[in-house]
Amino acid sequence: MELARLYSAEGVRLVLIGRRDLSTLTDPLFTPNAYCQADLSAPEAIAKLLAYLHAQEVQTLDYVIHNAGVGYVGDVSAQSPENIQTLLQVNTYAPIQLTHALLPLLRPTSGKIVLISSVATAFGMADYATYIASKAALNGFARSLRIELSGEIDVQVILPGATRTGMHAKSGVDKARMDWDRFPSAASVARKIKVAIATNRRQVVIGETNKILFGVGHYLGRGIDKLRSKSNPLDAKDLKYCLITGFADGIGKALALQFASTHHIVGIDVDVERAKYTQAEIEALGGACTVHLLDLTNPHMLQQLPSDIVFDVVIHNAGISAAGYFEQLALPLQTKVLDLNLRAPLLLTQQLLSNAQIRKGGSVAFISSLSHFVSYPGASVYAASKDGLALFARSLAVALKPNNVNVLSVFPGPTRTAHARRYSPDNSREQTRMAPEALAETIHRAVLRRQRQLIPGLPNRIVAVLGIYVPRLTEWLMRKTILDKLPKN
Repeated sequence: MELARLYSAEGVRLVLIGRRDLSTLTDPLFTPNAYCQADLSAPEAIAKLLAYLHAQEVQTLDYVIHNAGVGYVGDVSAQSPENIQTLLQVNTYAPIQLTHALLPLLRPTSGKIVLISSVATAFGMADYATYIASKAALNGFARSLRIELSGEIDVQVILPGATRTGMHAKSGVDKARMDWDRFPSAASVARKIKVAIATNRRQVVIGETNKILFGVGHYLGRGIDKLRSKSNPLDAKDLKYCLITGFADGIGKALALQFASTHHIVGIDVDVERAKYTQAEIEALGGACTVHLLDLTNPHMLQQLPSDIVFDVVIHNAGISAAGYFEQLALPLQTKVLDLNLRAPLLLTQQLLSNAQIRKGGSVAFISSLSHFVSYPGASVYAASKDGLALFARSLAVALKPNNVNVLSVFPGPTRTAHARRYSPDNSREQTRMAPEALAETIHRAVLRRQRQLIPGLPNRIVAVLGIYVPRLTEWLMRKTILDKLPKN
């Protein structure tokens, strides 16, 4: 609202999107020629906006500012699945879907995409796990898309801190615990955001204190996590059930075979033939395996999982990608990447916690990606999903520490699997990629040691460090090794 007032005062033509009916809005900014009523949590919102722009004869855009957001504060176990899906749709899916739809209108003006994220994405915060995940996904998306659109359209991320708005009350914050009246006003933050948008800076943190906090979290947070991860190793003989998603092939299959020596494997996959083959391999080695044939992109199928098993280890491994230039890839395909890689782990985690199905003293592992540190141009939505997953894991680690549940974030680099082969533009050096069996062995060891973070392989660790401290170098390398080898229409 305050941003709209600032731009209106300069005579800029506005296209404002909100879920409220125009008849309920009294501010003179909101007119039929400037306001499109669309609920971004609804699937028809994008089509509704495009129809509005056509009716208003808006053929070009100079700026697209993704500001809409909803929050949630509280235990993940108490958050309803419906709320998780709404939060992800508004905070993550809608900005990505809108960007895909509006890029043709930005090209004639060499315009700018602005994504309003949050300074909280530099930290793991127990009560903000899903919110932070949704905003961290925007950071990963922006970083990779920026490389794809370099020289054509600017992509900027702005990270404000807590602001005095009605969002806190809607999110479930107890005012006795957090007095939001102490926060900077929306008007003052909007002024700083507008100044930031006028610059060519790729990422801007709003507020001096927030800049310090973000720097600590970004550059030192992982070291702090490592220090906090010290705990007694688990005895493998005490472990019983291990849940693995996407267990039928690739990394998931290697994990299932590795953990079968110490666990009863409960595997989830959509591939019937490969799932049964993996089950047979485990049983031939003397292990036990139960298979659940589920499509995790369909959230309703999670209800088919048994609620009476308590898991000692849960591994969120299932994932897909979509390789190619963001604008040229079909949006439904990219949305499916978010569905499986980000939404499914969040919903499954909530369900397991709500049903008390993760044993005290157990472990939860999330398979993210080295792209979290180095970007992934040519798979920007995949990068978004893996960044969101990484920050969700970081927040969950804080939330589950009182129950002595360890949360491990894994950031594998290129792995010798059919999945990697399918999406890589160049497989000429496939033999240099880490074998999935070696990766699974490393993850098994990390689970037993109760590690919080794992970047498997020294070369990957070096690349990750470079990604943190000299990001432009790694982004240049990713452009040369991946993006420049992709066909462009």
